[in-house]
Amino acid sequence: MMLQVAILVLSIVALYFGAELALDAAERIGLYFGLSPLVIGLLLIGFGTSLPEFFVSQLASYRGESEIALGNIIGSNIANLFLILGVSGLLSSMHILRDEIRKQFIYHIILTAFLGVALFFTGINLVSTALFAFFFAGYLFITFNEMKKQRQFRNVEESSDEEIHELEFLIFVKLLGGFVLLFLGGEYLVSSGTFIAKALGISAYVISAIFVAFGTSFPELVTALIASWKKKNTDLIVGNIIGSNIFNVAFVLGSIGFYKVDMTGNYRIEFTALASAAIFLLLLNLIKRNFSLIPGIIFLSTYVSMVLYWI
Repeated sequence: MMLQVAILVLSIVALYFGAELALDAAERIGLYFGLSPLVIGLLLIGFGTSLPEFFVSQLASYRGESEIALGNIIGSNIANLFLILGVSGLLSSMHILRDEIRKQFIYHIILTAFLGVALFFTGINLVSTALFAFFFAGYLFITFNEMKKQRQFRNVEESSDEEIHELEFLIFVKLLGGFVLLFLGGEYLVSSGTFIAKALGISAYVISAIFVAFGTSFPELVTALIASWKKKNTDLIVGNIIGSNIFNVAFVLGSIGFYKVDMTGNYRIEFTALASAAIFLLLLNLIKRNFSLIPGIIFLSTYVSMVLYWI
């Protein structure tokens, strides 16, 4: 048992460093091809922080462990919102009043509604995959159009001046190394998590929703903590969390529809929590209130309640 716990911890470490390597390489490649900092931030970083969830869910689905895949995706989104955003609200005030952030909140609500359709009506199959693909394509199209109007975030002007005149071979080595670590981390995270769940008599869904989801959300957590602690522009935190959730559902969950996914579980509590958080964030924006101490306490308390419910 101790060996499997050690493997689980090492897998989380591998996922973290894999995401870091892949993220840094993707950012430099984006700069080389002339992508604006906003495109790099929303798309490359949003995709990059969802890579751990993608690898874990693909491997779990391929091995027939669909409970781990679903638990990983749903648990990661709950951790992103209630744990990471909650902790960030305790450390600093999240400025969520801008029109650009309101649009992201609206996209988040729409996608959450699509998630409800998949969980309670269609199931995770080719129909839901088509639904998520339609949303994802539309989201990318709208985002790229927005990028033409707005060149950058207010706080990353120095990044826009950075130019990459050539792509060094080391960048591709880092990108490949990141993917290798993500693959290995995901592989051993699934196997060790399944072993521990069976040994403790706990369902694979609970293990993945709590421990695996926390591991795959670790890059977002570290980014949010550092940004909050150093009092950086909080658009980065909110945008990263919402963007990561959108990629997790539209891209990651949509991609496992090609496998046979068992939908025997009851996800009403999880969906209610996700939908309530999505609506709450939009309401805060509409009434011109930032996400600060009180909302942070509410969100963090909700996450603790979810963990106790799963246990």
